[in-house]
Amino acid sequence: MSESTRPKRVVILDAENPMEEIHGEFFWREDHERLLAAARAEAFREGFGRGWSDRDQHGSPVRSSMTLRIVRRPRHLVLRALALLVVIAYAVTLIGSITH
Repeated sequence: MSESTRPKRVVILDAENPMEEIHGEFFWREDHERLLAAARAEAFREGFGRGWSDRDQHGSPVRSSMTLRIVRRPRHLVLRALALLVVIAYAVTLIGSITH
């Protein structure tokens, strides 16, 4: 991988006070993403290794159960209430037109 031609030392100024420099360790976005990708790959390898060693210690994969609960929202109640409201409004306008 070729070394980037970006400058190593960059002066960063405060947005509210441009006469003040901000000091610290800064990374270019691409370099930061490359470091994160390497850290993710290392964490995956470490987790995979731990899982594999746990499997070797127990002799078989550890089974776990998971319960999935589906919560239904009362959308049908809202639709029924709206339909009832429309029917009542229609009945009121029908009765009003008959009486006049």
